[in-house]
Amino acid sequence: KKELETIKFAFENLEFETGKDIIRKSSYPSLNALGDLLKKKSNYGLRIEGHTDNVGSDEKNLILSQKRADAVKTYLSKRGVDAKVLETYGYGETKPVDTNETPQGRQKNRRVEMNITFH
Repeated sequence: KKELETIKFAFENLEFETGKDIIRKSSYPSLNALGDLLKKKSNYGLRIEGHTDNVGSDEKNLILSQKRADAVKTYLSKRGVDAKVLETYGYGETKPVDTNETPQGRQKNRRVEMNITFH
């Protein structure tokens, strides 16, 4: 349960600079906690999936989503997490969780999802 809370905390607090793959400093504490968890649990890995809204071209959104997922991987690996247990995927705007017709929906679609994997 505690592990799931740590992942949820990191997911809910992960923010990037607008239109960039730069993680905001306000996200560091939650990512640090996630990194500590992954270092303690050697059989845990992490699947990191980047998503965007539909503003901009499909190609740019796909690239941005991958870069954001990669940025999380880079951050965690610099904190001592083995990069081999971190998988990244960029989906661009192909998997929305809400409408892209409203600002609130687009905000929900701009996300990086993280799920524990076991190896």
